[in-house]
Amino acid sequence: MVIDFKYSMVYDLMFHILAHMNVENASNLYSKKYIDDINKIKKDGHDNIEEKLSFLAKYYNTNFERLGIINFLPFYCSSSKELTIAMENYNGFTEADKERFVFPLTQLINDEAVFYESYWNKLYDTTQILRANFESQIMKELNKYQVLFSYFKKSAVVGVSYSLTNNGRGFGDHNVFNAVVPFVYHENQYKNSFYQILHEYTHQFTDIMLGERIRMDDGTHSLSEKLVVLFDYYLIKKLYKQDIDSYLKWIETLLNIDCSEEKVFLSTFEINKEINEKLLELVNAISEV
Repeated sequence: MVIDFKYSMVYDLMFHILAHMNVENASNLYSKKYIDDINKIKKDGHDNIEEKLSFLAKYYNTNFERLGIINFLPFYCSSSKELTIAMENYNGFTEADKERFVFPLTQLINDEAVFYESYWNKLYDTTQILRANFESQIMKELNKYQVLFSYFKKSAVVGVSYSLTNNGRGFGDHNVFNAVVPFVYHENQYKNSFYQILHEYTHQFTDIMLGERIRMDDGTHSLSEKLVVLFDYYLIKKLYKQDIDSYLKWIETLLNIDCSEEKVFLSTFEINKEINEKLLELVNAISEV
């Protein structure tokens, strides 16, 4: 099992931008606290980008199913210049998308990068010891689930973000599980970070069970979340039953729902019987590796 940790100014720059824009679905990263903290660091001499993004938010929300790819394009870029080129040349955007959203956004990204690159580099340097501790603890948790990576014959990348303000992002290919999660500063949060990583990895194979494209506007995204939450529950219970309480506590905190009793949790995340059986079969197959 090969696990790599990755830190990237490029995807952090995008998450930094998105933290200033209110999005009307589960991908929303808007954070007033983050904005206030950043503005204190900027002080004078830098624009507050929140107002500029408010003019783009309506178009983004209306056309999210096409434009939401901006959350993932940064993962394939090594500089802010590459990112803007990738966005301006992505063939999934219409001409209207480019004129009304993409070009104004890339201009804003280029302007904001002047501040953010310097800020990010300083943050990366000052968190060296904290990063080492975080990575060590996450590796201990991932090693417990080595059978998962052996079953799918995949290595994994743990992307760690300083500006991702909510949940995580997952994406993958045939050989690697990829997830990006927020960097956390306190050890009592490490377990939750692991569950978030596992959650993002799991999406990459449970989404396929739905047999359709996952969208925010037709209920398939909500259903895909149920599958992920349930699968990880079954997997943890099968492999490390002692972690169930902390997992349910994480779900409870994350979604602000009552998971104090397992039967309540299972009724909340009840899904189609046929798909549920597929989840259980997959868990059994993984555990036997």
